[in-house]
Amino acid sequence: MLTLSRTRPAIARHGSLSLIARVARVLETRRTRAALGKLDARLLDDIGISRSTARQEERRFL
Repeated sequence: MLTLSRTRPAIARHGSLSLIARVARVLETRRTRAALGKLDARLLDDIGISRSTARQEERRFL
């Protein structure tokens, strides 16, 4: 099952991020965007995102 998350790590909500927390956040964002690109048309329609928007998000680096 693919999970998409828009929440930030708890550290992010309390001020400055350590380098490790920043790297973790970037990696999580990349995993989430990759998962979005793997969803089929039915699932994308369920969450209200078009295929082109999903591809665009998947290609974003940061």
